[in-house]
Amino acid sequence: MPDATLPVPTIADYDRDSIHTLPLSVLPISNGALARARLIKNHRLETKVELFRDDRGGSGQIAIDQVPDFFPGEGVTLQRDIDLLRRIGELPAFDPYSLRVGLRQAGIDPLDLDALRLSAAKQAELRPLMRGIARPLAVHLFGDGARGDDLDRMMRKLDGSTTPLVRQRILSMAAALRVGIDAVPDMLEDYADTYLALSYYRGYLLYALPVADRIIRWMRDVSATSFLQSDANTRRVFQRVEGLLTLLVNSATARFNGFDRQKILNWDAVTLDSFRATRRMVTQHQQSLAQVLCGLTVKIYEWEQRFPNGGGSPEKRAEFVATDLAPGLEMLWTVERAAARLTGDRKAA
Repeated sequence: MPDATLPVPTIADYDRDSIHTLPLSVLPISNGALARARLIKNHRLETKVELFRDDRGGSGQIAIDQVPDFFPGEGVTLQRDIDLLRRIGELPAFDPYSLRVGLRQAGIDPLDLDALRLSAAKQAELRPLMRGIARPLAVHLFGDGARGDDLDRMMRKLDGSTTPLVRQRILSMAAALRVGIDAVPDMLEDYADTYLALSYYRGYLLYALPVADRIIRWMRDVSATSFLQSDANTRRVFQRVEGLLTLLVNSATARFNGFDRQKILNWDAVTLDSFRATRRMVTQHQQSLAQVLCGLTVKIYEWEQRFPNGGGSPEKRAEFVATDLAPGLEMLWTVERAAARLTGDRKAA
């Protein structure tokens, strides 16, 4: 049973940056012991309360409805905690961006706002993926010599700039966006955060692409050279899983390629409408990207944990594909297929 006398742990960078785990200490949980657990999306794409995780990848998980069996407490208060867990558990993923939207919609104030920010290490990792956004803005404001590789640094530089040319450009931007000059840094910071989210999801896709290929090869290695040749049902499961993995990564890649074609604002001719439309283009994809990439990520992590060097007998591979890899993939493809298409993109088949 969890010990309620222990202090609530500091939020680790792994949890801060994770797409599929949420330390409950972030939420207004009344039960002190429960607040030291985590919500997770597991490899079956179920939301569970994780009581512990060991160095070998072992994870003690319970359903939200089982909380009273493990965390005794006053009935009404504990029920409020459970109701909160149910609401948060319905989110498509537990990354900072999904959490901000979900908590705001639920009228819930997190206990630690800083916990809803990516770690400094993760932001540095994503910075190269942001250059296509940051560079045009930096050039517009500060000229051709601007670096444009760090939006945070740019915002600080913008806030303290007294250069007449830069100030004139800020005034022109404020007029185009129909806001006061003091509001421009906040609007640009919000814009930057939107695209940091896009880079965050792209980072998970870039991780998933080669691993998905390895999983497909791992499946093919035994599908034609073992008992699977005569097991029609298992062969069909392998074929469907391979097909779904291929469809998911190809469709998600096409979405990001669409962003690359359309996401750059012409800052020299920006208007409030074009600014809002560009942000809206990303935000309307946020939930589906979060859900699809969270699902792919937990599948991949489980495979890497169970088969760190590949290998495994045909029987073990068949069992893993059927019981761990396949569940939920059809749902992810339904989400991906229904996602809004970017202009000029064909809708997924």
